Amino acid sequence: MTTLIQAANHLQSQVAISQAPVQLTMAFTWPGDLSPVAWLDAQPVYPKTYWQSRDGREEVLVLGAGRQFSQLSAAQASLLPDQRIWGCVAFDDAPGYGDFFLPVVELIRRDQQWHLSVNLTEACDSQALLNQIIWQGRPLAAQHAVVREETHTPSRAQWCQSVRCALTHMEQTALQKVVLARQTRLSLNAPISAGQLLQHSQQHNVESFHFLFATGPDDAFVGSTPERLYRRRDCRVTTEAVAGTVRRGASFSDDHRLGEWLLRDTKNVHENQLVVDDIFAGLRRHALTITVDPEPHLIVLRHLQHLRRRISAIIGPGVDDAVLLSALQPTAAVAGLPRENARTFLAEQGIARGRYSGAVGYLSQRESQFCVAIRSAQVTENTVDLYAGAGIVPGSDPDAEWEELDNKLTTLRQCLPACTMPEKDAIRLGAC
Repeated sequence: MTTLIQAANHLQSQVAISQAPVQLTMAFTWPGDLSPVAWLDAQPVYPKTYWQSRDGREEVLVLGAGRQFSQLSAAQASLLPDQRIWGCVAFDDAPGYGDFFLPVVELIRRDQQWHLSVNLTEACDSQALLNQIIWQGRPLAAQHAVVREETHTPSRAQWCQSVRCALTHMEQTALQKVVLARQTRLSLNAPISAGQLLQHSQQHNVESFHFLFATGPDDAFVGSTPERLYRRRDCRVTTEAVAGTVRRGASFSDDHRLGEWLLRDTKNVHENQLVVDDIFAGLRRHALTITVDPEPHLIVLRHLQHLRRRISAIIGPGVDDAVLLSALQPTAAVAGLPRENARTFLAEQGIARGRYSGAVGYLSQRESQFCVAIRSAQVTENTVDLYAGAGIVPGSDPDAEWEELDNKLTTLRQCLPACTMPEKDAIRLGAC
């Protein structure tokens, strides 16, 4: 069977005699002793992206930009059959805009079969980029960085004030729900690569999309999220309402008790219903039919349990991914309801989310898929910024919501060594 290096050499020889635009593809066998994340982490080529589907059946390594796009409609119009454009939509990006690119190189695993694809474009010297790639790869370096300082924005006192302010707004305005977020900055004693963080997260967090989106050596966004924004296959769209959270139990019986409580809890079921209503309203203008699960069910993760209801729709002709993203992102699960009221309230709080709670994924002619960029981190040299949010609805308790943030941050926080701050600075609990 063809090795990765043999496939690369063959395609490089074809690049010299092929005329753009075209996609060249060849099957190969992945070297069994090498982690795909480690291979990508070692590459000096940017932008680069890693993607693993929630069911684990697809894994993709993406390198280099043949073309770059800020408008989703322009990106979609440029696609050849079987090509995919990858990218990220930040929380505050205007509808239809984001950071997208057509990769030069794409390594794709579907089940156990790997393929190497090269996209040739007139705007990129593909041969020069291929020559920069370290095809042999090397193991991921051991992680030695230690957390020296951990700070929260907002602080606990500021958080409690924001929650109380949100509850007052709900009493006095049309606001029904708002999702407040916290940034937790971990300052390390040495640099850590996004690949190191991602690989540790993969080992701990199952039933999740795993992604890495890096535009340069000092700008990497990484995450392990349980939530799909949507998947489109031709005219069929599947999405889901994920809202309502409780921790995992210490025993099987405790776990079951907490899950049953979550399924019956009025506040959490109401929060989930608000997300369902928001998604339904977003799709209704573009869909011929919409089907919603009649009742929520549990998603059971390593540290948390969530409520989820699945939603599917058949969209009408002419509805492209730019329309779908604008209709669905951000959902009530990451912003609030009504959407514009929630976004106005969040803007007044003055906390920039960046890519957190945006969307990461790909689009193609036949299929597109985006996950919601929660359980995520921004990695920059010696700093890791973790993000988590909590949905505030009437009846929310500031202390309980703060502790929910702590639980959600465990997804990636557990992948780093214990904090070594002085004890007086590390205290995280107490009344608001």
